[in-house]
Amino acid sequence: MPASRLEHHLATCPHCARWVAEATRLSRLARVGREDTPDLADRIHAEIALPAARVRRHRRLAQLGLAAVGLVQLAIAVPALFGNTIDMAMVTHAAHESAAWNVALGVAFLATAFAPRRAAGLLPLLVAFVGVLVVLSARDLASGAVELGRLATHLGAVAGLVLVYALRVSERATPPSARAVVETDQPDEPGRGLRGVA
Repeated sequence: MPASRLEHHLATCPHCARWVAEATRLSRLARVGREDTPDLADRIHAEIALPAARVRRHRRLAQLGLAAVGLVQLAIAVPALFGNTIDMAMVTHAAHESAAWNVALGVAFLATAFAPRRAAGLLPLLVAFVGVLVVLSARDLASGAVELGRLATHLGAVAGLVLVYALRVSERATPPSARAVVETDQPDEPGRGLRGVA
């Protein structure tokens, strides 16, 4: 019997429709028992994935903060490019190496602020750098090898690490179907921008 004919019969025959409803009820009782099973799909989904609007707001704040930190890192690097340093006596080449690192860090922060999906790749480098820097800075401060003013220039790297981590968290919290909503309008790969929009 074609499915369309069966559906038509069930729609027009109350006796058979009641039989199908009772058979469906008995089948459910046999599978899940007598207790009504509530539909928890919405609650579970809400707890697993943050709402897109909240993710978008958190991401925007982290992006703006990271862009500001990137600009600060570049500002710290510029004096060293011309032989001047902040509260620290260094030979010229060491100052240039430090300047090159600060330029790279500033550019990396800016690039990640504009394309947050890069955050995962930047995290291992930042964790290693900031971790070692904190240990060495504490030792240098205790021995009097560095002034507090110079240590203050490292706060940008620490803030950058926190913001990059925040962007990574927002990436992981975004459901695939909503990822295009919070993506920037400048995709690096062809076809990436609107993929997965439901």
